[in-house]
Amino acid sequence: MKDLPDGQHIVDFLSSRAEFVGIGKVAAKRLWKHFGDSLHALLDAGEVERLSEVIDYHQALIAVEAWTNQRALTECIVFFDRHGIDRRIARKALSFWGAQAVLMIRDNPFRLLSVCPWRRIDAMASTLGLHPQDPRRLVGAVEEALYNRLDQKHTWCSRDNLVRAVGRLLGGGRHLAETAIEFAVRDDAAIPIDGGYQPAGAAYMERFVEDRIRTHLTDGSTSDLFLDSILASDVERYLSESRNLATLTEEQREAVRMTLANTFSLLVGGAGVGKTTTLRAINEAARSFGMTVHQLAISGKAAHRIAEATGQPAQTIASWLHAVSNNTLKPGRHTFIVIDEASMVDLPTMYRVLFHIPEKAPLLLVGDVGQLPPIGFGKVLHRLVEEEVVPKTELTKVLRAADVTGIPHFSRMVRAGSVPALSAFEAGAPGASFIDANADEIASWLSRVREDLGCDDVQIVAPAYSGPSGIDAINRHFHLLNQSSGAETRGGLAAGDPCLWTQNDHQRQLWNGSLGIVSGFSGDAVIVEFNGRSYRIEASDIAKLELAYCISVHKAQGSQFKNVIVPVVPTRNLDRCMIYTAMTRATEKIVFVGDIDVLRTAVRAGSPSLHRDVGLRLRW
Repeated sequence: MKDLPDGQHIVDFLSSRAEFVGIGKVAAKRLWKHFGDSLHALLDAGEVERLSEVIDYHQALIAVEAWTNQRALTECIVFFDRHGIDRRIARKALSFWGAQAVLMIRDNPFRLLSVCPWRRIDAMASTLGLHPQDPRRLVGAVEEALYNRLDQKHTWCSRDNLVRAVGRLLGGGRHLAETAIEFAVRDDAAIPIDGGYQPAGAAYMERFVEDRIRTHLTDGSTSDLFLDSILASDVERYLSESRNLATLTEEQREAVRMTLANTFSLLVGGAGVGKTTTLRAINEAARSFGMTVHQLAISGKAAHRIAEATGQPAQTIASWLHAVSNNTLKPGRHTFIVIDEASMVDLPTMYRVLFHIPEKAPLLLVGDVGQLPPIGFGKVLHRLVEEEVVPKTELTKVLRAADVTGIPHFSRMVRAGSVPALSAFEAGAPGASFIDANADEIASWLSRVREDLGCDDVQIVAPAYSGPSGIDAINRHFHLLNQSSGAETRGGLAAGDPCLWTQNDHQRQLWNGSLGIVSGFSGDAVIVEFNGRSYRIEASDIAKLELAYCISVHKAQGSQFKNVIVPVVPTRNLDRCMIYTAMTRATEKIVFVGDIDVLRTAVRAGSPSLHRDVGLRLRW
């Protein structure tokens, strides 16, 4: 039987819902084929006798009863079925508006813009009789244009760009687009600021972040410190008497003073300048003055690295937010929050952190603004370092063993837009090297380099997923090699495969980006070791695992590995920032494999990825 050209929504609905016991896809298709559009009305009217012409009488009774009990959902299913919109959106609409979902959508179909493409909604609106210049359509076009900008990570749009984008969506001229923007501003769907516009959600989050930081800067820096009885002289005495801090440079000592004198501050600097050493000193000093320090990072591996480096607990931002949201952790006035690798923190995450801590609780952001901006929308650390009023210490003196590895020196050159002279690869030599290879040779070179390095702490990092030298192809290549060596394989994974967990799982304490290794299988389950602990991943959750012979630069950001290998091929997102971030993941050796001209062009061209339009400003 061919798939039905129409009625697929109701066929899927009847055959997939547990309430319709005994009605599978074959029976559902027979019903639709026999009754067509009248099937909805027959179910509404409870026509058991008519339905039993096609299916068993008891099945018909069950179908009618379940249809009635699922009234709100069935109305959505029928409505979306008629307008050719994915039935999954019906469930989202119900979660938004409950039994009023269809009424809400009929009143304004553009309310679905966050979950449904503009083209389909616009077609639905036309079918429902909305005039092309109806204010609801005009406002919807402005929202769509701003949502599209948000998808590109921008939280702000200039007026000219917004006028052009809205005009394209509406199919009208500039005057109509400007009228649409006026309506959107009136409805608070577009927030005017700095000569441009923002979507309401992003505008609210940025204003909240700005307000909280201004509160810190206004009230948080006095002659006293965090605690009312701690003075600057106490900090100086501590710095001079503490044996553990005796090796700090003057830059690092200044960072400790700054942090203890302000309730909001930034610690920034490039690779190898001692940010982690300084963080350890700040951690120790804050605790000695009675602060409860919470060290946070985006990824689980980054949190583990911070904990090892400072000797104090650390966790992911996601797990911390989960604990605070569930009231299992209650930050207080003397809770000191440290966010490492803060260049990765997007606007929604910063908003949530500030929302959940007391106004006067101190916060320190630590990071490197030469690295990639966050995966999510907005730009926080990169923007705040430009604000002169924000207390900031920038570490500049390279302390990591640059004369041994050369990596800090090379990464500083890349950060400044210069292409370093890279030596030929030698397995036993530390530092940065390059292997000239054609695109079709890269995979085999990656295998040779991994084998030559001869240790477990090797990570391939790439800028893109697609293509013959992309993340997906490289992972397939190594997985097949592992499989061909006789490794037990199930569900696309083989024993010994490195893997990546792709969701935040608070119950398991596994986070999006946690790296592990497949240690074996038990029945249909995969046994994976994450951070020395064994986890049983059932068949239903295997899709949450990805191969991790090669991971994206974004996934690697916040983590460090002894050896990093980077395939270099032309991709749209390969830029100076991407290369710099990849280089600084390595502590001993970085190996580039590919086209040296591509590397040079990317480094010299700068970093378009950092050029996000945002509205975050500390306005006074």
